[in-house]
Amino acid sequence: MPLITRPWRTGAALATLIFSVSCSSQAPQCPWQSDAARAPSAGCFASEAGAVLVVQGLNGKISLPGGSSKSGEAAMCTAFRETWEESGLKLVPRQRLAVFATGFYVYRCDRDANSGKIAPPPWRREVRDAFYLAPEQFGDHEWRFPEQVDQVLQLLENGRSTGA
Repeated sequence: MPLITRPWRTGAALATLIFSVSCSSQAPQCPWQSDAARAPSAGCFASEAGAVLVVQGLNGKISLPGGSSKSGEAAMCTAFRETWEESGLKLVPRQRLAVFATGFYVYRCDRDANSGKIAPPPWRREVRDAFYLAPEQFGDHEWRFPEQVDQVLQLLENGRSTGA
């Protein structure tokens, strides 16, 4: 009996394998546990040359990078993981700067020496883009949480005055 090949099955299996491998990327392990606080959500405040790291959601609105905590996850690690998932950057959470009214913990985060460039992972599902935004450009964008804009500006100003 001749062997019957079904090329569509081979192609489907290959596509499934490629999709599985590309989507299985996990955030690097969070080695920072200096703040064991738990929060419903957390993110990073990172600045370079006076501009703030923001992410643009699929709806076009921008915000600080961050998101929901996993069960039992320290807020500091949530900030690290979510920022990596949304921007591709490995940032080092340093100090809790603020807690927004939503319960969102904001950490001052610095770039890890091996962080590389902004490169949101291709498998991301929550963001369209990540970039540094100068304060004078804040008004050119729609913010996901408009009530947080003044707080972000204050964090930036505080960082300038302390040299952080």
